[in-house]
Formats: sequence, structure tokens, C-alpha cells
Amino acid sequence: MKSVWITYSWEDNRANDVDFIAQELEQAGLIVKLDRWNIVAGQRLWEQIETFIQDSNQSDGWLFYATQTSLGSNACKEEYAYALDRTINIRGNDYPIIALFPKSIDDKLIPAGIRTRLYVSLTDPDWKERIVSAVEKRTFNKTSQQILPFYMFIHNITNTDGDKYAIEVRPRAGTWSPFIAGVPIQVKDSIDFHILHGPSNHVPTGGVLFDSKYAVSKDSQWLLAYADNEATPTQSYYIFFKQLPSKIVFGKNDGPTYTVDL
Repeated sequence: MKSVWITYSWEDNRANDVDFIAQELEQAGLIVKLDRWNIVAGQRLWEQIETFIQDSNQSDGWLFYATQTSLGSNACKEEYAYALDRTINIRGNDYPIIALFPKSIDDKLIPAGIRTRLYVSLTDPDWKERIVSAVEKRTFNKTSQQILPFYMFIHNITNTDGDKYAIEVRPRAGTWSPFIAGVPIQVKDSIDFHILHGPSNHVPTGGVLFDSKYAVSKDSQWLLAYADNEATPTQSYYIFFKQLPSKIVFGKNDGPTYTVDL
């Protein structure tokens, strides 16, 4: 297993934030070694990291936990630049040096030595993989996120009918016609749902539905609303409720349809 040293200010670990990062990187497959430093006491950064940077058996990469407070200090930035230069001289340009930011930071506060190397924000959902792949000197594998074939968004509304919610649904590709939407049969009276058709991202206040009707599903589990207006990537259906049900079904009559828990 590859190992990484994390250099950080003890002030930034008062709430165990750095310990959490170490825990997550260990679970991701790295051996983590922590080195604490103290800006207030004026301890020099290089003197604390020199031994493990020089020895290739001690680490396969260096992770610097950088905060806006620490990087706002000129003394810290100068010391980091010195440590960075010494590190490259001893371990070479291929030694992974990574800066980890707990949040987005003003680029002006990032030293040039970091900007030209890998720096990662904890707001990036792939932050662990970016660090692990850098230490292991392999290609970064971005986490693939499955995009569902439909768009759905819950709008909070207030209208004259007393509706409080409008769930917008539409296909990302293709069309749904005839359209159906349904709620569990046991809640049909308490939520009083109905549907309208209109442009995406714009809750309609009225409109005309073609061949609209209500019916109970063949398995008697759903109350379904039907209409022939086409749902497209730019034209949505809006399902109105006074109260949200536990789940809904929607899509094209005779398929595809989608059941979503709310």
C-alpha cells in the first residue's frame, strides 16, 4: 500500500476535521501519517517534514491541508514555497505534492507552487479518488454518476386551489404520450391530485388537456390521471398536490413508467 503524509495546523483539527480526512483516505486504500505543525509558535514547516520527505520509505506523497487562514499568512506561504523547493530537489518532480482545501478558496491566496500542481477541494465529490490516484501515480478515474432518463423537480407553490406542491416531470429524450401519473389509491382523497401541461421550469396556472381522464390501475393499487398532450424534453407535466404522497408513478401509458419514492 502507498503511504501519504498529511501536514496540517493543529488549529485546523480542533473539531477532528483532519482526523476525518485521514480516516477516509485509509478506507480508500492509503497508509496515512499525520504531522502536526503550529503557526502561532513559529515552528518551521520544513524542519517538521524534512525527515519523512527525504526518506522514500517514509512516504509516497505529501498532502498539505491548506486553509484560507494559514495561506493568508505571508510567513506560511514563504515557508511552504521553501519546503516545496526542497521537496522537489530531494524527491524529484514526480513526487506527488497535493494541497487539500476544506472549501473553495480565492485563487489569489493559492501560492504559485500549488496552482501549478494538484490541489483538491473537499467540495469535490471525487476528492478521495483524486488524492489516491495521485499518490498511486495512476490515472484519475472519475466517479460515474447515473443520470436518470427523466427530469423531476418539486416546486413549492401556493395557488387558488389550495395546492402546495407541483411535481414537474418530463423525459430527457423522446416523448411521453399518452401521459399517465398516479398516486397510491389509499391516499387519493387526502391529497386531491391533478395534472397540467406546460413549458419546462414554469409552473402553469391553467391550460387545456386533451382526452384527460382518471382511472384506477388494473392492479387496483394506483389512481391514475391520463392526458394526450406530449411530454418532451422542453414540455413538462406538473402534478399538483395539497399534500405529498409517499410515492408517485409517471411516464408513458404502456411504458416506460417510473415509480419514485418521495
